[in-house]
Amino acid sequence: MTRVRFMLGLVTGIAIALGQASITASISLAKEIISPQEIQQLARPMTVQLLVYAPNEGGSQFGSGVVISKQGNSYAVLTNRHVVCALNAIGACDRAVRLQIRTSDSKLHLVDSIYTFESPTGNPDFSIVFFKSDVNYPVATVGTTQQLRLHDLIWINGYPGRNDLQPGQEPLEFHKGFLSHSVSDPHGEGYTLNFSSIGAPGMSGSPLFDASGRVIGIFGQTARTGFLAGIPIDTILSIVNSQPSPRDRLSLKLDRSALTGTRPTLQTPQTADDYYLMGVMQLEKNNLQGAIAHFDQAIRLNPNLMIAYRHRAELRAELGDRDGALNDFRFVLRLTPDQTDAYDARARLRLRWNDYQGAINDWTEAIRLDPRGANFLFNRAMTHSIMGNFSAAIEDFTQGIQYQPKDAMAYRERGRSYLGMNNLSAALEDLNRAIALDSTSSLAFNLRGYIRLASNDYRGAMEDCNQAIALDPKNALAYSDRGFTWLMLGDARKAYQDATEAIRLDPSLTSAYTARAMAAEAQGNFQGAIADYEVVTQNLERNGQKNSRTYQNAVNE
Repeated sequence: MTRVRFMLGLVTGIAIALGQASITASISLAKEIISPQEIQQLARPMTVQLLVYAPNEGGSQFGSGVVISKQGNSYAVLTNRHVVCALNAIGACDRAVRLQIRTSDSKLHLVDSIYTFESPTGNPDFSIVFFKSDVNYPVATVGTTQQLRLHDLIWINGYPGRNDLQPGQEPLEFHKGFLSHSVSDPHGEGYTLNFSSIGAPGMSGSPLFDASGRVIGIFGQTARTGFLAGIPIDTILSIVNSQPSPRDRLSLKLDRSALTGTRPTLQTPQTADDYYLMGVMQLEKNNLQGAIAHFDQAIRLNPNLMIAYRHRAELRAELGDRDGALNDFRFVLRLTPDQTDAYDARARLRLRWNDYQGAINDWTEAIRLDPRGANFLFNRAMTHSIMGNFSAAIEDFTQGIQYQPKDAMAYRERGRSYLGMNNLSAALEDLNRAIALDSTSSLAFNLRGYIRLASNDYRGAMEDCNQAIALDPKNALAYSDRGFTWLMLGDARKAYQDATEAIRLDPSLTSAYTARAMAAEAQGNFQGAIADYEVVTQNLERNGQKNSRTYQNAVNE
């Protein structure tokens, strides 16, 4: 990430060059804290909704953004990259989208240009888009997160997705939140701002405001239970400053002066939202029971506060209260305008309980509400596959791929389902496609190696196992499969070494014990082979697989 080439924090009262653009810095050395009502009044006219139709993905998506620059009649809006791009499974941006901006006066404006900021080290999840209008819309003042403290109050303003309303009819929502501990950014997307508030699907790209009404970041992801993730404005400015375009089209209002006055905090909760946020604070201490107690109080004050039911359900599930979790989800489904997301979340809980049929039923409801929801189809397909219903899994994967044709995971898992039906040629075709779309998946190479091994293509199997291990040196199954491949190539010593490494990485991996037993037997180490075959039979008996061919072979040995 390129560092900012100017000392923003030290400059006040002058225009700072940013390429050919300018950043107008505040003259004051201090910024007064204002009321939440005043922040909302500032935020309303500068917050916009983005309406996106992605024909290649077969549907629409929505998001929010904030006006950050005006030059003549050209406006710049800051939003998320994933809002303006139709992303495939490996995060590449498909720009085949039609994009409109809905401003606070409900007027629609065509976007004339989109800027994203991909780099070899990651794809920062923000974008700057431009539209033209002769209407005079207010422009946000940009602040900084560097002066914020743990648990400082912040505010989010944006348009949540509403399945019960036509696109472009969603109301603007303004919510209080608090800043939590910063987090790492392993994927290079910029998400280091960790906070809690009431967010919803569709609010991606919503601006975050400090107590003086300055934009200090944008929201874009959910994090662990109760928390959301945002990209700090400092990160955004640093990246934008490193690239001439769109830097030369921007004129930003920057104010990094210190806050004055008493910083608002959640000292004494009074409203349902306050108790909800206090509950999330308990999660910072891993106090699940304390969080539930605060969510209880939030629900007593506002029985329609869906988010409190949602997170209480997740915590109850984690504590083993399955009935309580399911009861809370009944309220979530009744209260949420986005039932597809609720069915998806409940299905994931059912998977944790090994309630596969219940998960399938929930994803079936989500698909009924959103027939083009590829991820729901893929999740149901994966569950069918777990249950051994490979034909149903293939049907769902195939339908989902029609709507999301560049999803490497879908091809990989459909290939696995074909493998379950012993259709090696179809499985190999899907794995080839998956690897062409994403050459970084160790699992995909491992699966293709297994298919080649089963097809007697031992050299091809060896190449794929080597690549799987290179991509993930802790892939125990790849070592096990390479051990079998060495056996087929007549090298029992190397087979024994790979199987031993697989067992070190995963002592429960039955196939590795089988490979090592066969390698030991080939080298005349019959005692070692017997010991490994005994582990194989014990594992298979424990898993109820006494009738399997592997079990019978191990017993006979």
